Amino acid sequence: MEKSHLQAKNVYPAVGYSHVVKTGPIVWTSGLVSHDADGKIVGRGDIGAQVEQVYQNMSEALATCDLDFSDVVKITMFATNVLFRPTIMEARSKYFPTDPPASSFFVVTALSSADQLFEMEAMALARE
Repeated sequence: MEKSHLQAKNVYPAVGYSHVVKTGPIVWTSGLVSHDADGKIVGRGDIGAQVEQVYQNMSEALATCDLDFSDVVKITMFATNVLFRPTIMEARSKYFPTDPPASSFFVVTALSSADQLFEMEAMALARE
């Protein structure tokens, strides 16, 4: 099976990994965080701003395979505080208003940088 490694446009540079890997009809994204295209954190200390930036980055990652949120079948979300859950779920319902994907939500002690509050990865099905 062919495997493609893709880097999303308008998303911070991926160093040592790919933003997206496509294997046959399955598209996998790396965990995406709230950095802008230059790699600078967006929304330091603001979970709402960080969640929005993560969804923007995810939109760009999916677009590398001409996909959007309607093609996503599974998301995995990581937050550094359980109290962020309402804000995260509100955003999820905005981007997945109907037929939401399978979902996992984990509260973790830290992400890869102390300023990161939220991370999300996705699996999607490519269109035929």
